[in-house]
Amino acid sequence: MSDEPNEIIDGLGGTTAVARMLNAPMSTVHSWRKNGIPPSRLAHLKLAVQVEGLDWPLDTATPAPASPGQCGAESPSLSPSIGEAA
Repeated sequence: MSDEPNEIIDGLGGTTAVARMLNAPMSTVHSWRKNGIPPSRLAHLKLAVQVEGLDWPLDTATPAPASPGQCGAESPSLSPSIGEAA
């Protein structure tokens, strides 16, 4: 079994937090650690995460930090600015 259910549950605050979020028994959420999260429950969990304003634990798309010499520097534009000729 994949470690993905553990990452999701732990990333959302643990078994108790996920159970409360979904109004589900803690034993149900705990069983997902071993058996996987059923697709319908996973969809419900994703919606609950959105409603709560939380980040999905498996989303690792975070922007790379700027280099120390580039802080505040503007990147060159590929399109002309307003008022400039193309």
